Amino acid sequence: MPLPAPWEDSLRDLDDRLSRQGGRARALAPESRAGYVRDCRRVATWLSERGVAAPGDITTSMLEAALRDIGWAPTTQRRALTSLREWLYPYFPRGRCPATLVDPPRAERTPVPRLSQDDAAALAEHAARMIDDAPPRSTARALAIRDRALVEVLYGSGLRRQEACDLVLSSLDFEHETLAVVGKGGHSRTVPMTEPCVDALRQWLDEGRPRLAAMAGFTAASRACVFLSRSGAPLNGSSVYRVVHRMLEALGRTGGPHLLRHAAATHMLEGPGGTGGAHLRVVQEFLGHASLATTERYTGVTTKAMQKTLRQAHPRG
Repeated sequence: MPLPAPWEDSLRDLDDRLSRQGGRARALAPESRAGYVRDCRRVATWLSERGVAAPGDITTSMLEAALRDIGWAPTTQRRALTSLREWLYPYFPRGRCPATLVDPPRAERTPVPRLSQDDAAALAEHAARMIDDAPPRSTARALAIRDRALVEVLYGSGLRRQEACDLVLSSLDFEHETLAVVGKGGHSRTVPMTEPCVDALRQWLDEGRPRLAAMAGFTAASRACVFLSRSGAPLNGSSVYRVVHRMLEALGRTGGPHLLRHAAATHMLEGPGGTGGAHLRVVQEFLGHASLATTERYTGVTTKAMQKTLRQAHPRG
């Protein structure tokens, strides 16, 4: 249901600013831009229903009341405040935007779920068995080959699911065993591939992908994208989630693609068998995190290994 004109005009202006970068250092992805506008529309609706006439009339106490009454979780409130700051800053003098004056709730430090190294190996073996169990030269076999390649890319190279969806054929460098990845904010990075990842992708490109690409009649999109759906269209994030979730369920686990990214990070920090792990900065580059603080979320599960390193390497260990 449309809001009164001052609110709708303001939200359209926000969307337009975000599409042209707005006050941000870089342009937002379309999904992120839609999320910003959605958060602000929810708050705008709450305020309008309570008689607030326009964005310029908003006060800090109004925003605090809206966030409480809407009932967002603390992490969602923090995200919403980022959206609200971007929306409201043109309507107030510098430093007086009410969204900047709201104290964000403390972030909840929930444990990061994890797969053990044995769990990850079992998942890869399960993906390989699915290929063996499928009829030869069938669509089912092509999908099983794709799903194995997806698992190897998500775990072996630590990709986000959207990064896997966005992979194009020109981003694969088999000579140097690397992937050119476009991450959040359009930032590019080059990540290595494991040997199982290389093998799985080669099998997918040689055997599985041509069968699914033929379903779409080799459209421009199907020619460019690495991963395709059953119909030959480019694979989307929801499909990637379903593929991984289904495989994890078969092993008695829950989760999705990000669980494999977490596993890639923790297992690199731990090293094979808990020794010889990578430096945190290396893992940061590998994952494409802008901040080392984000990468540090993954260190909680490796405390024992770090203590062992401390005992061995520190002069007073």
